[in-house]
Amino acid sequence: MQFREFSAAFNTAKRRIQREGVDAVGSAETQLQAMLAELESDEDRRVGANLIKRLPRYAVPAEPPSALMLEAMAVERAAFESRGTAEERVAVMAEARRRIFEIAERAPADDAPSIRGLTRGLEHLEETLRDPYWPFDGPDDPERPRDGAS
Repeated sequence: MQFREFSAAFNTAKRRIQREGVDAVGSAETQLQAMLAELESDEDRRVGANLIKRLPRYAVPAEPPSALMLEAMAVERAAFESRGTAEERVAVMAEARRRIFEIAERAPADDAPSIRGLTRGLEHLEETLRDPYWPFDGPDDPERPRDGAS
């Protein structure tokens, strides 16, 4: 068996465990263990065995975001959804990044880096607004003829 087949089965098992929880781990481990012997190389079997060892962690639900993270995410979302000229949107991005950094300052040490990380997408968008990769004249005008149409 090629490793990609094992990998596909592993990903299916991982999604099932994420959906169904800890009760799905045992059967997934058994199924994938049986597939290990069919893999073509010792390296594939070693990697496959390490993947199987990771299965239980997918049964643990992710921690819900903190109140400060939710606040920062709302600021980020509002900035991304802002409208206006490029200059107006650049100002919105800068203000949003400033507010997110303020929120991160109030956050516990283990949450602050993730909150500050929300500013990276805003920074990239701001860079694109300042120096676009290609010219953008705005959305198409439905009244304007399209390439050669009159």
